[in-house]
Amino acid sequence: MNMHAYDNDKATGEKQLSFRNLTLDPQNRFALVDDRKIELTKTEYKILYFLLSGGKRIYPREQLVEYIWGDVEVANKTVNTHLTHLRHKTKGVDFRIRINRNNQICLHDL
Repeated sequence: MNMHAYDNDKATGEKQLSFRNLTLDPQNRFALVDDRKIELTKTEYKILYFLLSGGKRIYPREQLVEYIWGDVEVANKTVNTHLTHLRHKTKGVDFRIRINRNNQICLHDL
């Protein structure tokens, strides 16, 4: 697993995360794929941060939903839409965001 966490960002308390060829910038809330800057919505950023924080760990969908939205009920379609947008925005990364048949979400090597 090729993941790195760097010093905390003083404003957010979040660490800069890197996984394969993607880096998240917590201060400015964007991602870099190689040297290409990717603008992310707040929700997209939080999803990527959550997944990258665990490396290649597999998460139940409910855990991701709780981290992003708290106790608010969220439709599966909403989660899938955000994941689809992230997949399109992060084309060129060395991994894929995957939902397995048990409805679990993980980062998967290409």
